[in-house]
Amino acid sequence: MWFKNCHIYHLTSPFEHKPEALAELLETKRFNGVGRQDNEAIGWISPLNRHLEHLVHAANGCILLCLRKEQKVIPASMVKESLEERVAAIQDAEGRKVYGKEKTALKDDILSVLKPKALTKSSHVYGYIDPRNNLMVVNAGSHAVADAFIQLLLDSIGSLGAVKLMGEENPSVIMNRWLLEGLPQDWELTGQYELKDPQDERIAKFKDNESGNQLIGELLEDGYWVQKLGVRYKDQFNAMLQHDLQIKSIKYDDELLKENDDIDDMDQYARLDADLVLMTQTLAEFVAQLMKHFKVNTDKE
Repeated sequence: MWFKNCHIYHLTSPFEHKPEALAELLETKRFNGVGRQDNEAIGWISPLNRHLEHLVHAANGCILLCLRKEQKVIPASMVKESLEERVAAIQDAEGRKVYGKEKTALKDDILSVLKPKALTKSSHVYGYIDPRNNLMVVNAGSHAVADAFIQLLLDSIGSLGAVKLMGEENPSVIMNRWLLEGLPQDWELTGQYELKDPQDERIAKFKDNESGNQLIGELLEDGYWVQKLGVRYKDQFNAMLQHDLQIKSIKYDDELLKENDDIDDMDQYARLDADLVLMTQTLAEFVAQLMKHFKVNTDKE
């Protein structure tokens, strides 16, 4: 449940849906599985257990959601081989070539036969809404996955005033300044850097380097901009802070992860609740600092 790759959104208007009312709205997009002739399906499931009915889970004033996606798995090599066999059969039987449009029709027919028998692979995307802090956080490895979560939420509730964090100044400029002048209080460097030359797109990556690495200073003087910066926040976690203010590769400290170890392991939902409270509190505090240091505009639209 601990989020590792956070896409953070600021809510420009209060989120007024109570958990029970939100659950009713999400029912219209409940996950129902992939149809026989469908390529994929997405929908909401219980964030606690996909076999449970409740589509939302509330804790610490936050509302946890889970998107499930299933895709049919049809190997391209299987389709290619079947198509080649059909084309060869037609050529042998009718003594003619098979061209583009006919091949496309044959391929569509092959897929229609294979889809009902195909295996599926599933994936899950978790996100939570924090109405008290006007935040929404989606745990996703890419923009496309986060966008799919947001779109399904929009399709479910109709409207959502949520925007990605955007500062008054380019975040890369601020991170460059940090490397030259030092980080804010409670923030430290982890020794991971990715810098980019905006002129010719060259990338320079460093791992486990000292903060005083002379080469990094020289690259900054040559006009490179920080794209990713490894940071440590207090004694809570390490992460990669990106130029678009995504927080990736979060590694929480063991001491933080162990804070709820005294909860009875037999009650898995109690432990999940406690971890969710701890994680959302930790991230809310960090995001508040992030928004402060990067001068994120929080004016309501």
